[in-house]
Amino acid sequence: MKRFTTRLWAVLMLMLVSLQTMATDVFTSNRTDFRDESIYFMITTRFYDGDPKNNVLCWDNQAAQIETKDPCWRGDFQGVIDKLDYIKALGFTAIWITPVVQNASGYDYHGYHAMDFQHVDCRYQSSDGKSGDVMFQELIDKAHAKGIKIILDIVLNHTGNFGEEKLCKLFDRDTQLRNQAYIDACMTPTETLGSDYLTILPKDQYQRRLTMMKNMNGQNQDIHNYWHHYGQFGWDDPSRWWGQIAGDCVDLNTENDAVADYLVKCYGQFIKMGVDGFRIDTSGHISRLTFNHQFIPQFAALGKQYENKRLNKAPFFMYGEVCTRGH
Repeated sequence: MKRFTTRLWAVLMLMLVSLQTMATDVFTSNRTDFRDESIYFMITTRFYDGDPKNNVLCWDNQAAQIETKDPCWRGDFQGVIDKLDYIKALGFTAIWITPVVQNASGYDYHGYHAMDFQHVDCRYQSSDGKSGDVMFQELIDKAHAKGIKIILDIVLNHTGNFGEEKLCKLFDRDTQLRNQAYIDACMTPTETLGSDYLTILPKDQYQRRLTMMKNMNGQNQDIHNYWHHYGQFGWDDPSRWWGQIAGDCVDLNTENDAVADYLVKCYGQFIKMGVDGFRIDTSGHISRLTFNHQFIPQFAALGKQYENKRLNKAPFFMYGEVCTRGH
């Protein structure tokens, strides 16, 4: 009798596990309403180091990174791939990752200081030679295979302070992984910054870079008006749409069709790759007219066009960050 009872319990437990697995598989395979998602947020570079050979120091405060053996660029797409089963076992059905486009600043491991919206940051490339774009596609495909959606954080409001590859090219970027820890090794100033750029003080270098985007010297450097030139703003009035929120967040003139169209073209490539949705950074600082009449409908149209790339062909979902001042 005791043996029978033991076997019965074993059968019941097996049935329970099977039912749970079936329920999970049904849930993950049939989700089309984003209200059913449980979202895991991560700063990719700080999540899990799947490929130690592609670790890179940020330019600033390198001594601390070396002392702690913790380079800012440590986590990677391979690390996310390695932990997909772990994330799924926790009960999450989607991963929201920080921006992946090419960045440039002293501390840019978070991804919010873009210098090239067209490409995935070269520091995400694998040590065996796979580019960042290839690795990101691999992450999307493997996440989808496990029933996990990918939400990409995107920045429409600003670039970093090192210019932008198409809108204002201030540097030639060497994308070889071994050169990324040192600004002089991976960033060569263009003629736009002047022949004396490397000889002036860092604070003056910063001002010169900023001048090329914001016309700070009284001359029309940004002749196409790709950036807003306004400096001050109020959190509680519309001036926040064209004021700069931080020194590393140079405010883009998204009301300019050339800027808006460029951003849609660049981020549209990620929709084509199969990302399931966008989290839109600093959406409260973008002109309502541009946001509602250009970005949202154009991204939605691209989402419809490439729905076969997404998990379950679910509608392309977007949500935005709204910054408000504390009182």
